[in-house]
Amino acid sequence: MLFLNIPVCESSRVLSVLLFVKTLFKIAFILVPMILIIMLAVDLLKIVLGNGDVKKSIPMITSRIISTCGFFFVPVLAGLFVSLLGNVAETYTICLENATTENIEFYKGIEAEKEKIELQKLEAEHKADKEEREKLAKTREEARKKNEEKAEEERKKQESSSSSGETIEGTAKVAGDILWNVNDVTQKSNITSTQLIAVLNSAGGNAKNFVPYATDLVTAENKYSVNVFFLLGVEALESGWITSNISKSCNNLGGVCSSSAHPSNGCGSNSNCSFAYFSSPGEFILYHADMLHRNYLTPGGSYYHGTSPSAVVTNYCPGCSSWPGNVTSIANSLFNHVSKVI
Repeated sequence: MLFLNIPVCESSRVLSVLLFVKTLFKIAFILVPMILIIMLAVDLLKIVLGNGDVKKSIPMITSRIISTCGFFFVPVLAGLFVSLLGNVAETYTICLENATTENIEFYKGIEAEKEKIELQKLEAEHKADKEEREKLAKTREEARKKNEEKAEEERKKQESSSSSGETIEGTAKVAGDILWNVNDVTQKSNITSTQLIAVLNSAGGNAKNFVPYATDLVTAENKYSVNVFFLLGVEALESGWITSNISKSCNNLGGVCSSSAHPSNGCGSNSNCSFAYFSSPGEFILYHADMLHRNYLTPGGSYYHGTSPSAVVTNYCPGCSSWPGNVTSIANSLFNHVSKVI
């Protein structure tokens, strides 16, 4: 039962209701007897003045007298009933006794203080959460800057080796030496630049756009362990086979964001960043292979989830559900030409 819980009797809202009920009863204990007495007086006056039938009036007068007297005994009967109920009634009595204007104001003050404490606690928790989020964001930003600095150093090394004309050739002698594993794009294909040119020419169409960069593609594969067919699939898909505006005007085949080493130079932007400028598609291919290897295909990398196109796309292009299938389709199509020309 509700009132058996004593703390409920310390609620300002409960006590306000009880006080209202008590007030109604007090008014009733005053008005009802007064009305009965007035009605009794009227009946007696009628008899005295001879306006009423004495025989008919006596039972009514008797009834009114009994009702009036009985009403005065209601508090006594209620007290007797309460005493018979024992502890249960005592609990109700406590609630009724607490139902005073002073107690209501007192408990309102306590409740207001509790609400204030709860609000302060909630604000403190929100502040702590905000500080934790800011701290985490700061840590991530510092880690990102360190990764970018490290990447810049690697890029400078890469650009230095590229400018010096360093190339790394594949080792395949026959078609059976050339590999493509969709579940592990870090496995080298072993293809040579001459063999790759033959494959691209055999594929024909826009695939020939990559012929001038066959040496860069093979070097990128061997330097950064990114299978050349996967790399071609990504570059071809992202650049439209080097037909997109950004790939033709800025040599940016993959929509890579600008950096201090590769500023935008007016290459445009999207909602995420400004696009980087590269001196040639070959420079971009080496840069991109390094980025894929370091961040997406190496355990411990910032976005490593595995070595398949489906694993790479998780952070490379969130929400691009068709990306893995499109990249794989291009890679499979090119790989199918290996047996035709080698």
